[in-house]
Amino acid sequence: MNKRRGEIVAVRDLFAKYRTTLQAPQKSVEIESLRVIGEVANIKLTESQVKYTPSTRTLVISAPSLIKQELKFKHEVIIGELKKRLGVKNSPQCIL
Repeated sequence: MNKRRGEIVAVRDLFAKYRTTLQAPQKSVEIESLRVIGEVANIKLTESQVKYTPSTRTLVISAPSLIKQELKFKHEVIIGELKKRLGVKNSPQCIL
């Protein structure tokens, strides 16, 4: 797609390069996952109970086993909601 001089570019296309190359920071993924878990499963977790590893895209929950089991039942819904909010590239693939 060649740009000619004086051509008007849509605003949404100006940051397309950055949208495809940048990843969401670790802390923002952790905070958004806390929100989603609270909304979907009605479980309140603290920030210290959730850890996200960007390289493996894994979300680790450090909570009692009953809470982990409840989150396993709603695993697909939580992952789906995170993909909507964070985008496919930035959302976790697995919850442990």
